Amino acid sequence: MQRLNWNRIALFVALVAVGVLTRLCFRDLPNFAPVAAMALFAGYFFASRAVALCVPLLVMTISDTVIGGYDTRVMALVYGSLMLPVAWRSILRRWFRLDNERLAPTALAAGGLLACGLASSVMFFLITNFGVWTFSEMYSHDAVGLARCYTQALPFFRNTLIGDAFFAVMLFGGYATALRWLPAARHSSATESLPAEI
Repeated sequence: MQRLNWNRIALFVALVAVGVLTRLCFRDLPNFAPVAAMALFAGYFFASRAVALCVPLLVMTISDTVIGGYDTRVMALVYGSLMLPVAWRSILRRWFRLDNERLAPTALAAGGLLACGLASSVMFFLITNFGVWTFSEMYSHDAVGLARCYTQALPFFRNTLIGDAFFAVMLFGGYATALRWLPAARHSSATESLPAEI
């Protein structure tokens, strides 16, 4: 049986706690949230896909008990869209690899992170707004209504892009900095190759 890695368990708890608090703090700024970036980082960091998926799921579930809910069908699409970034784990592990010989991300690594973050933002925009158009009576159920739905959602998409980019840089940049400057973190990275134990 694999031993528990308490550092990684602590990081899991910290990600969820910080994600909940950050989402609540920015609740008045629509779509500016850390959830997609945290899903991206969790997919990169944790070996278990199930563990990684639990990060955005718990952040959304806990924070929505305070913020409140809406149409459950749209909520399901929102939750699912925010868990999709975990799917980029293989790409990120190939491009954004930090080891003892190279503790600074290369241009390729930064480009890979940017591409994955952008793809996540675009998927969230397309899927969730399609759900709003499908399940609500706000727009006519034709091509004109769909186009209007996406057009009116563009300001929210801008916040999504800014939020995803900001929090992804904070998470991955913070991790790279920790490996570079904190001996304990560097030792952990050297002795526990990806995929991680949890």
